[in-house]
Amino acid sequence: MKQAFLILVLTFLSFIAKAQETAVKLGVVGLTHGHVGWILGRESKTDINMVGIVEPNKVLAKKLSTEFGFSMDLVFDTMDEMIKHVKPDAVAAFGNIKNHLNVVEICAPKGIHVMVEKPLATTFEDALKIQSLSEKYKIHVLTNYETSWYQTNVKANDLLNNGAIGVLRKVIIRDGHKGPKKIGVSNEFLEWLTDPELNGGGAITDFGCYGAN
Repeated sequence: MKQAFLILVLTFLSFIAKAQETAVKLGVVGLTHGHVGWILGRESKTDINMVGIVEPNKVLAKKLSTEFGFSMDLVFDTMDEMIKHVKPDAVAAFGNIKNHLNVVEICAPKGIHVMVEKPLATTFEDALKIQSLSEKYKIHVLTNYETSWYQTNVKANDLLNNGAIGVLRKVIIRDGHKGPKKIGVSNEFLEWLTDPELNGGGAITDFGCYGAN
């Protein structure tokens, strides 16, 4: 799974990496999403340089700083502060889904590319606003449907494209687990993951959108 996430990040950043030889300056907005560990714990590479983190919950930030070894000097209270001080090329959002629009609203006018966790938005209206902003300011906005990068799904797609399984007539997506609480997600993640307002329908939406891409 970790490898799959790295592929996603590389895909996201390849849009801008081609235009520059130096490492992409990546900002992380939010630390509450469980997937954030894959970027915080990423092995040292020369293609990405994590230059800043936005997380007002300093207890959480400190806990993850100890776990993953990043400096608390990288942690800012707001996006405006982080962008002003470290000027990222791209931002990866790991907070609640409702906040995705706000991330794009701040980043787009500054020409900063954005990756958000799935789903893209909590409402169709917000999704259209994100699309409009990305087109107006010519930035890339990528949604991380992480199962798309699973090797098994990539292999199935390759078999389809190679004609090995004939004409596609129907797709059934089966993804699931015991539920976020039973698999032990953090309290900070569970707090908004099950909130219909912050996650666009709660945990069912979080899992139910797999396959939509």
